[in-house]
Amino acid sequence: MTALRKILIEEETVFTAPVTRAPAAKLYVVTNTAPAKAPAAAPEAEGHALKNIVLFFLAPFIGLAYIVAFPIVGLAALAVLAGRVAAKYEAVRVTATVLKNVGLAVAAPVLGLAYIVLFPFIGLAALAWIGGRAVLAAGAR
Repeated sequence: MTALRKILIEEETVFTAPVTRAPAAKLYVVTNTAPAKAPAAAPEAEGHALKNIVLFFLAPFIGLAYIVAFPIVGLAALAVLAGRVAAKYEAVRVTATVLKNVGLAVAAPVLGLAYIVLFPFIGLAALAWIGGRAVLAAGAR
């Protein structure tokens, strides 16, 4: 028997008589004050006009990006929903697993070659970055 059950079983029932509650006291104070002043207008940030001009000229391109992306996003949402429905069937899950494994086996040599080709350049860039930071730190002394 757990301690909680033991406490709940052994606990005595206590009878309390109904008690009427007194109304709560009001917790606000009314004072005779003048009306509050309106808040001061926030100062405009510098470059605000330039930002608006840039956004004015970019607005058609942003709208075009939304128009072009909308069908793609809709088709992707439909594909996700169809995938969730299809994943309920065992045959579809097995087929998807097989296709994933085949795709990984085909992509492995390509990724290995990319790593072999790109890692020397990545290493040289990292070495130049660390060396440049060391030179700047030594020059600051």
